[in-house]
Amino acid sequence: MRANNNQIGMIFIVIGMLIYSFHDLAVKMIANETTIFQLFLTRALVGVIVTMIFLKYLGYNIRVIPNHPKLTLIRCVLMHFGFFIFFISLEKLSLSTVTALFFAAPFFITILSALVLSERIGLLRFLIIVLGFIGVFVIVKPFKESDFSFYMLAPLFTAFSYAVAMVISKYTKENENAFLQAFQQYSVSLILSLITYTIILVFPSEMIDKEEWRFIFGSIKINDYYTFISIAILSIFGTLGMTSLIHAYQVGSPITNGPTEYVLLILAIINGYLFFGNIPDYLSLAGIILIILGGWALFFGEYQRNKIDKKVSLT
Repeated sequence: MRANNNQIGMIFIVIGMLIYSFHDLAVKMIANETTIFQLFLTRALVGVIVTMIFLKYLGYNIRVIPNHPKLTLIRCVLMHFGFFIFFISLEKLSLSTVTALFFAAPFFITILSALVLSERIGLLRFLIIVLGFIGVFVIVKPFKESDFSFYMLAPLFTAFSYAVAMVISKYTKENENAFLQAFQQYSVSLILSLITYTIILVFPSEMIDKEEWRFIFGSIKINDYYTFISIAILSIFGTLGMTSLIHAYQVGSPITNGPTEYVLLILAIINGYLFFGNIPDYLSLAGIILIILGGWALFFGEYQRNKIDKKVSLT
C-alpha cells in the first residue's frame, strides 16, 4: 500500500512540477511589467477563490480555527515569505540557478522527516545529503566573489521553508485535505501581503523610485488589465500546482517522493536556454548534477529499503 501511495504521490508531484515550470517561466517573463506585491495579492486572492470553490463542491466545511493552529500558522507564514523572496531572486538570477538552489529542499525534507516523522537516516543517506549540499555550495560559489550574489541565498531559504511546510502537511494530513491546506495558505498569504504592502508604502520615495528596487517597492497598476489578467490566469495554474504538491506529500513518503521534483530542474534549464539564452557555467552544471545525483540516490535507497521491508514482512 505504501509503495502504491508513493507512486500516486510521484504522479501528483510531476503534475505540480510541470505546472510550476511554466509558472516560474511566466513570472520571470512578466517581472518587468509588474511588482511582487501585484503578483502576490492577485495570486493569493485567486487562490482563495479557487480553493474555496473546490471545497464547497466537495462539501467540505471550512473551519475558522484549524485543527492544528500553530503548525498551520508556521506552515503558511514560512511558505509565504519563502516564495516571496524566491520571486525576488527569480527576477535577479537565471531560471536554472534559482531552480537548482531550490532543490536543496529534498535534503532538508530528509532531515526533517527523520526529526518529525521518525524516519531513519543511515550513514549512506547522510553521505548523500552531504553530496547534495556540496552541489549547492558549488552553484553558490562563495569562493568566487565575482560570481557570488546574496540573492542566491533566497532560494535556499525557500527550500527550507518548503521542506518544513511539506513535512507539516504530511503530519496534519488526517484532518486537512490538500484543498483546505491550500486555502489556508492563500488566506494567510493575502493577509500578510496586505500588511507588508501597507508598511512598504511608508518607505521613502527615493528608495521606491530606484529602478533596482522597482520589482519590490513599485506601485500596483490597477489599470493595467493585460498584466492583471495574465497574473490571474497564472495564479489559477499556480493554485492547482500547489494543491497537487500538497496532496503528493500527504499520500506519499516525503523522502521517497521528493526527488521526483527534479523534473522541474531539467525543465528550468531547457526553458532558461530557449527563452533567455542562459547556459549554466561548468561549476553550476557540476553542482546541478551533484544535486540531481544526490536526490535520486535518496529515492533509490528508499526504494531498496521498501523492497527489503516488504520481503521481511512476507516471511
